[in-house]
Amino acid sequence: MSAGDWSLEAGVTMKVREVGPDDWQVWRLLRQRSLTEDPQAFAASTEHWTGDLDTEERWRDRLVQPGACFVAEHGTAPVGMVAWRPRDDGGAELISMWVAPGVRGRGVGRALVGRVVAETAGRPLRLRVMDGNEDAIRLYQRCGFVLDACDADDEGCRVMLRQAH
Repeated sequence: MSAGDWSLEAGVTMKVREVGPDDWQVWRLLRQRSLTEDPQAFAASTEHWTGDLDTEERWRDRLVQPGACFVAEHGTAPVGMVAWRPRDDGGAELISMWVAPGVRGRGVGRALVGRVVAETAGRPLRLRVMDGNEDAIRLYQRCGFVLDACDADDEGCRVMLRQAH
């Protein structure tokens, strides 16, 4: 197994890999699943990524923006996603984080966040999490993030920060 692989159960490998424009269908599946299964966890909604907005070109464009996108796979099944984008202030922002309900609490979220932390080494890292999403807040705190402000923003999100390392 490589450093990015681990096992949730005997004989099934879990890995986190970077995805690009040719992986648009996997990213699409995970993003639409995240917005459908956990709409309360995101400022975005399915309306932003379905109907006339659900085009191959748009999904491919999403995967070539500055930064990087990653998926977690259990065997060959995609079970999680995360991305990061550079910020104008030299830092980075963790975005689009989601883990499938069936594998939560088993290290997938920590592995996804860890991949972003490794990729953005030397930069302060910021994220927004929906107020009240205590499981996500605890995960981010275990990964070195701290709440920046007590009040939620106009989209109902709280900011969390991780200092550069």
